[in-house]
Amino acid sequence: MKNTPAQQNKSSAASMLIPVFAAVALIISAAVYIVFKLTQQTAYNKWSDYDDCGWS
Repeated sequence: MKNTPAQQNKSSAASMLIPVFAAVALIISAAVYIVFKLTQQTAYNKWSDYDDCGWS
């Protein structure tokens, strides 16, 4: 059985979209990680002013 042109178009479109979706997912996850780390660092540094007052 040979692939019809319609089947070849579907498979080529799918093979082209999978790497695009993977790249978008990677970019989004990297952005979420960076935002999470920045908010975590900001929350930690917020209490550095109170280190000398004896509450630490």
